[in-house]
Amino acid sequence: MNESWLRWLFYIFFRLTVILLLKRRRQQQKQRPSQVQKRETIIAQNISFHSLTLNINEKSLITVHIKPSSVDKENFLLGYLNEEKFKFISHEFVNENSLKLHFASDISLSIEHQYIEQKSNETKMAYFVHEYILTWSAKNNREKFHDKFTLSNGYWYGGPTQKSVHWPINKYQTKFKPCLCGDAYKGHFGGVCERYWLSSVGIALLVDPLAPLFVSQNTHLELLSKYRTPYRLSVNNKSVRHTFQYRLLQHVNMRDLHLTVINHYLGKPTGTPDHRMIIEPIWSTWANFKQNINTDKILNYAKEIVRRKFPYSQLCIDDDWTNHYGQFEFDKRKFSDPKNMIDQLKQMNFRVTFWIHPFLSIKATKLFIQMWYKGLLINMDLFSSIINLLTERFQILQVVLHDLEQNSYYKSIQLLWPIVKIKQIYNLLPALPGISLWWNGLAGSLDFTNELTCQKYEADLKHLQDKYGIDSFKFDAGEVNWLPPFSKFHNSSCNKIVEQTDNTKFTLGIYPHLYAKLAYRIDSALRIQEVRVGYSTQTLPIFVRIIDKDSTWTYSNGLKSLLPSVFNLGLLGYPFILPDMVGGNGYGLTIKQTKFPDRQLFIRWMQVNVLLPGIQFSFPPWAYDDEVIQIAHKCLRIRMKYKNELIQMANECVEYGYPMIRPLWFVDSYDSVAQQIDKEYLLGNNILVAPVLEKDVNEIDIYFPHGQWKDIQTEKVYDGRQSYSYRVKIDDIPIFERV
Repeated sequence: MNESWLRWLFYIFFRLTVILLLKRRRQQQKQRPSQVQKRETIIAQNISFHSLTLNINEKSLITVHIKPSSVDKENFLLGYLNEEKFKFISHEFVNENSLKLHFASDISLSIEHQYIEQKSNETKMAYFVHEYILTWSAKNNREKFHDKFTLSNGYWYGGPTQKSVHWPINKYQTKFKPCLCGDAYKGHFGGVCERYWLSSVGIALLVDPLAPLFVSQNTHLELLSKYRTPYRLSVNNKSVRHTFQYRLLQHVNMRDLHLTVINHYLGKPTGTPDHRMIIEPIWSTWANFKQNINTDKILNYAKEIVRRKFPYSQLCIDDDWTNHYGQFEFDKRKFSDPKNMIDQLKQMNFRVTFWIHPFLSIKATKLFIQMWYKGLLINMDLFSSIINLLTERFQILQVVLHDLEQNSYYKSIQLLWPIVKIKQIYNLLPALPGISLWWNGLAGSLDFTNELTCQKYEADLKHLQDKYGIDSFKFDAGEVNWLPPFSKFHNSSCNKIVEQTDNTKFTLGIYPHLYAKLAYRIDSALRIQEVRVGYSTQTLPIFVRIIDKDSTWTYSNGLKSLLPSVFNLGLLGYPFILPDMVGGNGYGLTIKQTKFPDRQLFIRWMQVNVLLPGIQFSFPPWAYDDEVIQIAHKCLRIRMKYKNELIQMANECVEYGYPMIRPLWFVDSYDSVAQQIDKEYLLGNNILVAPVLEKDVNEIDIYFPHGQWKDIQTEKVYDGRQSYSYRVKIDDIPIFERV
């Protein structure tokens, strides 16, 4: 009997599918003659629009050229629009600053133009930036929009953080990935995921933070907008239009163009982190001890730091101090009297921070059930997610369901009644708790779209601070890939992300955004916290930590990737960068095992960090030998020498939007050699650091931007826009001041 019913249901569904497809085909055939007739009259068009030229070929592919400046005669290739090959119908100039292109199936592309006036902070002169706002729009949200931009003209910078980092990014290659904050160790984009790219030819690209964006890069930077996992429209908004918007900004000077982007779109920090945290080192238990921590080890570690006369701003007690992850109580087997331990650290003048995260282990069974029952955890929307996955996998099912929803006749006979009924029954059942697998096991995730969750999290941490004297916290994780599958949030609107709200859209980017904002709220006075995620949170005056680095010399997340990572974060609008542990994390076969970094690597890593916005030790210099201890003290003496400059640059970030650490092209935007340098950095505009990044070398090449530069050791002066061979010993840190 059951099999018979299944056969009948399958037969009805099959017949219905055939009928709907035939009906759709007849409708398309009726529309086709008029579309063909219109299309034939406008094949291969050229459209000029301010500094843009659009060439539309017979396949409707749009080639975009741009004129670099008013004095340049030749245009250069910018990229290609409409890779999906929607059939071009016509175009119209709405006014002199508005162009609209019409395509088949009610698809359009509008291009709006305006000038942005900006005043230079240095020359006090005004300059103007071309801004083009491109907006694709389709009535059917199943449509995809695909545009791409060539990387062959000039050098490109920016985009989401990654594990293997290049500066510039032209050589980077990746297949399409969701442009969301993720764990780069798992093959995702990194924890800071901004949709901003900058080119040396004077082009900036900014994509709507709410767009369902996938990014690919090879010879082109490709942007694909589509509502596919992990971007999902809510069930109530299936009929919403698909709009994909991004901005192209153009100005002849790359540096001025970048500052325009910072001041008009990304935003500047509203203040600086704690000054002591900038000047003096952070000491952490993680890389040295991993999870194997207790009271004796921590106190002995702190006493040794003091005994050896190393400066310190704070001590961070990292992973595994609780009974179960998400329970904010100490493991008494490791910390029999945590208050006494913290008091002793305070007597040594340490400020004390603790590692926390947004997870609640399922092993904390009672607390887990309580939090789930109160709606403070992310739930799992299984029914809607299965429907979404099926329609993504089988496009014919998506077409059929769409037509059934839109057709009044099929609505009247209620052919979708079984699905509707199942959904009604499902909605009456209790919500299922979402379970995610993070690096420390199975857990639920706190739902920060629920203000009650934020209030409880803040209250729990405040209780810890009051009870034990804890100063602040290291906020770990927060990336989207750690969220439970089929996540269902308390508030799925994006009205907390950007001012230009569109409540019909939802992006998982809201999660790291809210987590970072909550981290700031919890320590808005002292500001000695750190986060490792960023998504439209450039205004927060807190440190953003770089992904855990590996203890290698390579560009693949090793020492050579450190400066490109710092440059990239600074370009994206995050100037207060914490470069993680000196020497890398020293991972063994697993992240919970320790393998000490190579001695020479550890020394060179210290020297790179010498004038970066923050410096963090975990592996102690005394674990090696006396020479390493002496070199460490030398590095920190140099840092103290330039402490006023460090604070001054931090204040410039707030006032002008400058990065603290600047690539060489920041002071010489038209220098094509400076545009490629990834092994030297500037603190402000007048201090150049050229660290050694190769093993077993006694000579390096140093390139200087325009001007004259004096060696702080020998006082020899070097002319700019030239390369010099420079001999180095193991304790040398080549630093130069502008004359």
